[in-house]
Amino acid sequence: MFIFLVGQVSAIITITMGTGARDDRDDSGFTIVEMIVTLVLASLFVIFLVQFFLAAGGQQISVERQAAANNLARTNLSKFPRASSLTGYTCDPNTTPAANTNNLTINPSASGTLILSNTVNNGSTTREPAPPILPNVTQEVRAYSPMGCMPSGSGIVKIVSRVTYGYIGQTGEVVYATYVQE
Repeated sequence: MFIFLVGQVSAIITITMGTGARDDRDDSGFTIVEMIVTLVLASLFVIFLVQFFLAAGGQQISVERQAAANNLARTNLSKFPRASSLTGYTCDPNTTPAANTNNLTINPSASGTLILSNTVNNGSTTREPAPPILPNVTQEVRAYSPMGCMPSGSGIVKIVSRVTYGYIGQTGEVVYATYVQE
């Protein structure tokens, strides 16, 4: 420490060696830099949590829609326990592959006979009402002859229940199939 006397007035000037700065601040609080870093980190953590919960909610809705579509397809399929319950179905004997609609031995890519859909309700069987959670639902049940046209009572009929749902770009589809005796 150096003391200087200047003229008639004596002034004491304290010069500390080293940094040259006065150290009279209180170190018990946080600096502005520490507060900004803490706020940025806390904000990033909150943003991550919000994104996580939004994604989890979207996944839950997706699973609920899939389950509802599964139930709908299975219920529609269970309405046809025997081939005799397929009103309007007969095996297509047409031997031209392109013209055959349901005989899979002649036309493996046959479209099948439409038994039930949003617009077609053959006989007394009606489609199930779509649950509110399923947007833009399309239901259809089609019948095929996988072994060709057999004498009545000896053939097997393949029944396919298909449910599609969702919005453009976010569609889902559920397909159930079973075989019944004619």
